[in-house]
Amino acid sequence: MQIFLEILGGFIFFSFISLLSLIIIPSIFGCAGFILFWIILISLVVAFSISFKWIGVAAIIIYGVLLFRRYLRYSNLPTYDDYLTDNPNIYQDGVTCKHCGSHTIANRGLFGNSGKARFCVCLSCRKWLYRFKVL
Repeated sequence: MQIFLEILGGFIFFSFISLLSLIIIPSIFGCAGFILFWIILISLVVAFSISFKWIGVAAIIIYGVLLFRRYLRYSNLPTYDDYLTDNPNIYQDGVTCKHCGSHTIANRGLFGNSGKARFCVCLSCRKWLYRFKVL
């Protein structure tokens, strides 16, 4: 039971810390916020005597959850043909964004730049538009 509570406490702690590091502190303080995050994390690890193995476990779990969320978002996107079918007036001198009408669309890989599962994102409004697979 004690190990379960230790794992649960570590997971809650590092979930809060990851939220702090990815969203709250950098948006308020910018680059200095990222440095501030590491100072806070190291001081909390020392103050609460948290084992570094739990840092690794929490990092792997959080990374897995983020990858799963990214895959779910990708799988809910329409394919290229469905995107053009649903938005018939979108193809004018190349594909445009259905949200803002911008022509600046980037091709991104789902799990890196060399992956076969790809999606297009509008660089103006940052919305994901459609998905496709490279043969």
